[in-house]
Amino acid sequence: MDINNNHNQSVSSLHLQQQELVSFLYRRVGVGILITLFISAIASLVAYIELDIQGKQYWVLAWFTIMLLISVVRLRLRGQFRKASNKAYFPYQTWHNRFFIGVLASGAMQGVGAALLMPHVTTNLQIILHSLLLGMGAGAIAYLSTSLRIYIAYLVSIMSPVTLWLLLQQTPDAYVLSFLYVFFMFAGSISVKRMNELVNDALYFRFDNETLVSDLQRLLESVSQSNKALEKVSTTDELTGISNYRAFRVRLEEIWRQHRGSNVQVSLIKINVDYYHEFNAHYGQQAGDRYLREIAGMLSAEISDKSHLAARLDGAEFALLLPACSSEVAREIARRIGDGLAQKKVEHAKSRASDYLTLSMGLGSQLVGFNSSSRDLLLRADTALKLAKEKGRNRLETIEV
Repeated sequence: MDINNNHNQSVSSLHLQQQELVSFLYRRVGVGILITLFISAIASLVAYIELDIQGKQYWVLAWFTIMLLISVVRLRLRGQFRKASNKAYFPYQTWHNRFFIGVLASGAMQGVGAALLMPHVTTNLQIILHSLLLGMGAGAIAYLSTSLRIYIAYLVSIMSPVTLWLLLQQTPDAYVLSFLYVFFMFAGSISVKRMNELVNDALYFRFDNETLVSDLQRLLESVSQSNKALEKVSTTDELTGISNYRAFRVRLEEIWRQHRGSNVQVSLIKINVDYYHEFNAHYGQQAGDRYLREIAGMLSAEISDKSHLAARLDGAEFALLLPACSSEVAREIARRIGDGLAQKKVEHAKSRASDYLTLSMGLGSQLVGFNSSSRDLLLRADTALKLAKEKGRNRLETIEV
């Protein structure tokens, strides 16, 4: 779902999950920066005393000044984020990228500074610097574990300069130390990857369940007010007349409860109109709405059983839920939908996939067993749809049981 263009609509559970991961980084960045400055100050003091004898103490002062400036900028960025994160919606990717740049700058300064200092200090001070770098890499797990990309970038930026310097020394001791650095980067990345998966799973269940519970609560409140209004507002998409996201989620959970343990195959087709927002901007909202209604009609025409469900999830994203339907049959249905739109030859001058309006589709199929969940099916369909987009759109991708 394209959340960025639908700020006024309900924020998806996936977006809430990503917002929470980014918020975790900014909540802890203050402590992380203070620890970094403290360790940097200790290292600078020891290096200053060592280089003072050589008349190169100003190197240390310049390095620490730059580290201090980077830290001030990062702390100001944290203040700006606090204001932005007070809203229910904020562009998490933008803030994630800003955090990434700050961490990369800080790590590069530490790593390059240590590598430049190594040739000019005694062995004892080199050992202290190695210990500090490895300790910083290990300690960063507590502050950067919610983003594997950021943690790996920090490890590489802080350790690769010294690793390269060690390899250039071409001594047995240097080779052993460089291997230790490489091993630490690999082991740290693997550990954070697993931790990141566990955190993401926990947040997925938290926000997805909260969204579902909230939807069901609103559904019950609407029942108490008016059954007729409930049928229209809570389960029907106003623009297209087919089911909406809330009805889709409730129906999906009903199917899982009804068939749990029976190994009935359930297929789910997720459909996204390619470059719909560009189509809207070029041809106008009225034209965009008209073709959304036509696509919804095409989905409804494919429903051959009362247990099947066609729904508009959000914006230009649709779903076709097909219980007791094999992946082969579902694939054929998806192809008919794609061919049906292609035959209409709806001009789309702003599409990068075709000269006409097209669809990207992801098909997921899952057996309803005792240990399976509706989340497994959703993940299959979402992954297949993402794969279709990555391969150029205007296509169908399938992930089966």
